[in-house]
Amino acid sequence: MMERTCLRVRSLVLVATALFALPGPGRGQHEEAPPPAAYALEDVTVIHVDGRQEAGLNVIVRGGLIAAMGPGVEIPPDAMVLEGDSLRIYPGMVDAHGRAPVELPEPERGEEVLSWDPPRDMQGFTPHRMVVEYLVATGPDGREPRRAGVIGAGIHPEGGMAPGRSAAILFRKDVEAPRDLVARPDMGLHFTFQGARGVYPSTLFAVMAHFRQSFEDAGREGLLLAEYERDPRGIVPPGWDPDYEALRDAASGEAPVFFQANSAGDIRRVLGLAEEIGFRPIILGGEEAWEVARELRSRDVPVLVSVDFPAPQEWEPQEEGEEGGGGSGEDELEPAAAREKERLENAYANPARLVEAGVTVALTSGGSGSDLREGTRKAMEYGLSEADGLRAVTSVPATLLGLPHISRLEEGLAANFIVTDGPLFQEETGVRYTFVEGALEEGSSDGPEAGDEAPTVDITGEWEVEVSAQGMTIPFSMSVEQEGDAFSGTMRSAEMGEARIRNGSVSGNRITFTLVLSGPQSMEARARGTVEGDRISGTGSGEMGSFTFTATRGPGREGGTP
Repeated sequence: MMERTCLRVRSLVLVATALFALPGPGRGQHEEAPPPAAYALEDVTVIHVDGRQEAGLNVIVRGGLIAAMGPGVEIPPDAMVLEGDSLRIYPGMVDAHGRAPVELPEPERGEEVLSWDPPRDMQGFTPHRMVVEYLVATGPDGREPRRAGVIGAGIHPEGGMAPGRSAAILFRKDVEAPRDLVARPDMGLHFTFQGARGVYPSTLFAVMAHFRQSFEDAGREGLLLAEYERDPRGIVPPGWDPDYEALRDAASGEAPVFFQANSAGDIRRVLGLAEEIGFRPIILGGEEAWEVARELRSRDVPVLVSVDFPAPQEWEPQEEGEEGGGGSGEDELEPAAAREKERLENAYANPARLVEAGVTVALTSGGSGSDLREGTRKAMEYGLSEADGLRAVTSVPATLLGLPHISRLEEGLAANFIVTDGPLFQEETGVRYTFVEGALEEGSSDGPEAGDEAPTVDITGEWEVEVSAQGMTIPFSMSVEQEGDAFSGTMRSAEMGEARIRNGSVSGNRITFTLVLSGPQSMEARARGTVEGDRISGTGSGEMGSFTFTATRGPGREGGTP
């Protein structure tokens, strides 16, 4: 009897910690509630990057891995069940030109700088520099990407024609050191046609000449080093230049060069340099890549297309009533608006045209961290298929970053996936959960927020509630009164006392509310749910824990419209 009583007390403590775990005065980091031993998703549909869909699966995440996945897989008693209707599992999205906090050093401008012979950092020519050495991001910095369903990114240094070497990171949740985010510290060089300010090379012509001369000098140094190693007699020991060594690695084709280029002319310049020197290019940006799609395909050059599309300034599509790339009325547009319309629609259609031509395409935020799903939806409106869109934000960028395994959904592999409440690219679909190597982040959206739609349900009444956290369940009774799209009430438990329901809102059949537990120290938790008749299911969290809940209405009030 004593053991059962102790177990019950521990259960209540765990549930209370997950439910009301906002930090208070005197609380230390070491007192945070630990994550559950396992997570479970029941009766979900798994969508693979090759187009396969498996419905009715149970998925268990334990120890950072997909421990089990299949129909009828038993739910472990210590697993937190993540509830939701019609949930789908997709591979996590990867932003191959993403964003994370980086602190690169500023060039040192001495008084005796010669404009025709400046130091390399003023030229923006530091190909030896590795961006991971200046990465300052930690786990919390990845919260917003994780909430949006992005699990990893390519990080490219900025600041000149050859600012350094790019890296791949995973947005791991519970890490405190920047190095713990790194998945690949050296993916290859990052080049641009950006000239230096006030010193050589400042023009496009000069930048092209500097690239050619630098690769020539790097090759010459490599020959001297090889000859000295073969027979040092009669040869002054050659010096070692880390920038030239990086260029030789690129010229050998061992590592790719991520080359920023948007116009068709610049892309052709990249292809010409690559053929001349021997490096293996990957185009970053590629706004006009569709114009050179045939050359890109014939040389097997991938394009990381930015879908951080600029907002129209002169052209107003809404006033034209256009949808999905259609519409007429060009004759009614002012010349500036007509030119902008043509440019933007070409940009929107760029990914579809490249895929149709056989070019390898990944979609990125262009280093802005903007919404990948929104950009992909726009590309789909202009011809990109849903299947190609999924690959372009999952398996293609993961492979180009050298991390193909993170897009595979299989037992035994790391749990890197997102859980949605509908098709990934539908605008109303919310990202419910994101897993990065088994660590859970609740999504940024659970469908429309309260207030977006008129209520279609009335939740007034008495409810029996079960709250689950840390593998434990505790019953509550709940009394709710709804007026219009707002509601309030209380939740009660014999063991934990009373919690007030504040800021309750109803949008369609979805609800959001805040729970406030009174006592010596007030604690809060935020929750959301979906109402179906006399049943509510949902999730919630405090700062240090999450929970799920189900509620069933008792007799005396039938579910229905208000």
